[in-house]
Amino acid sequence: MQMLSRYFTPFALLLILSAVHFSEPEPGVTKIAIAILAADVFLNWWIGKNQYRWVGWAGRFRQMQVWLNFVWAMPLFYLLYPYWAPMWLLFVLAPTAAALTTSRLETVLCALCAAGAMIGIIWSRQPLEGPYLGMALSHGAFIVIFSLFVHSLAQTALRLRDSNRA
Repeated sequence: MQMLSRYFTPFALLLILSAVHFSEPEPGVTKIAIAILAADVFLNWWIGKNQYRWVGWAGRFRQMQVWLNFVWAMPLFYLLYPYWAPMWLLFVLAPTAAALTTSRLETVLCALCAAGAMIGIIWSRQPLEGPYLGMALSHGAFIVIFSLFVHSLAQTALRLRDSNRA
């Protein structure tokens, strides 16, 4: 999870701050997005710092971090997607975290939830027809496929590690 935080947290920060800076959304949208971002960064930092303090709870902390990343992505996407189209990439983060820390089934469920939420939010803002439907479906498919790819890579790395121990 630390590796994911090391690479994806700066990416999420860059994505959100770019959306706020370059697209210049309404001031109210900017304030809400920055507040959600600050809460997300603080909570992810706190979980990362404390997840090994209580070893028995480490697994629950990782699951909580996965689903909190999904929960934060929804309002940020809803607020900033009309101004900054790449915001859909926020929905890749939680399933990727799930891919590294959970089973294949949990990874698929998280990815389907993320893809479904993204498509639902897009649908609530505009009719899903023509190119918008194709775009939403291809983004959703990418979320699921990328998560399964990362899960397979993680499992392969674990098998290699375990085979070297024998």
